[in-house]
Amino acid sequence: MKKILYIFAVIIGGFLSGYLFLSIFVSSGTTEIPDLRGKDIVQANQILKERGLYMRIDGEEYSDFPLGTISKQTIPPDTKVKKGREIGVIVSKGVRFPVLPDVVGLSLEEAEKILVEKGIPIERVIFIHSKKYEKNTVIAQRPEPDEGGKSIRLLVSLGEKEE
Repeated sequence: MKKILYIFAVIIGGFLSGYLFLSIFVSSGTTEIPDLRGKDIVQANQILKERGLYMRIDGEEYSDFPLGTISKQTIPPDTKVKKGREIGVIVSKGVRFPVLPDVVGLSLEEAEKILVEKGIPIERVIFIHSKKYEKNTVIAQRPEPDEGGKSIRLLVSLGEKEE
C-alpha cells in the first residue's frame, strides 16, 4: 500500500511540476494586446514594439477616429498572444460626410460659415479670374454635394481680370 501511495505521489508531483514549468515557460513568452484605437501610427508601433510585437497596416477606412490614427485592430485588446506576432491595424481616413452642402453661387464668407457650422474642413481654396462670377463668389466645389467626402475644395472668383 505504501508503494502505491509513493507512486501516486510521484505521479501527482510530476504533473504539478510539469504544469508549473509549462505555465512559467509559456507565460514568459506571451504578452497582452494593448488597445491601439485612437493612437497615431508611430505611437501604436512604439507600444507594440515595447511588448515584443509588430504592426502590420491592413488598410484604411473612414471612421469617427481622427485622420491617421488606428480605427481597428485584428486582435482585440487584452488578448494574450506570443511575442513576435504581427498585429494588423486599419488606419482612419477621418470622418466622411455622406452629403456636403451645395455652396456654389454663395460668397466665400457665407460658404465658410456654413462649412464651419457643419464641421466640414476646407482643404483648399483656389482663386481664378471670371467674367461670369462676381469677386469672392464660389464657382465650383469638389467633391460635389451628393458625392460626400471628408473635406471640400473650393474654386472662387477673383472677378474680371483687369488689363
